[in-house]
Amino acid sequence: MGLSYFWFVAAAIIGAMDLYFGNILLLVISGAAFITAILSFFLPSVYFQVAIFAVISLLVMIFIAALNRYRRTVDNYSESLRRHVGRSVTVHEWRSNRFATVQYDGRLWEAEIAFNNGDSLRAGKYRIWKILPNRLVLIK
Repeated sequence: MGLSYFWFVAAAIIGAMDLYFGNILLLVISGAAFITAILSFFLPSVYFQVAIFAVISLLVMIFIAALNRYRRTVDNYSESLRRHVGRSVTVHEWRSNRFATVQYDGRLWEAEIAFNNGDSLRAGKYRIWKILPNRLVLIK
């Protein structure tokens, strides 16, 4: 019973530190300590309590890391670049039936076609489908 109070106090202190520092990992540790405090009424063994605390903390931290990695791959360019998607550019000449140099937003960009099934590309208006760090990806 005395150890249950320890887990509640630890959860409260770490939760207060999370409010001060604003770090999500402290919130995870505080939540794991709170769950361990609840389960400590049913599991008197200190080893089980520490194991539960460690497993909950590690699993949630791994989930958050995986979620952050997924969000980085999905949202890989900034909002300032995203507003250019869908705008049109004029291609004067295609090189190698896939690449071109276009002028857009006052700069010269390297551009490539997104989907080409082997047809010869013609000069004309194209839309920006995606912006990569060093080139524009266009669609008809």
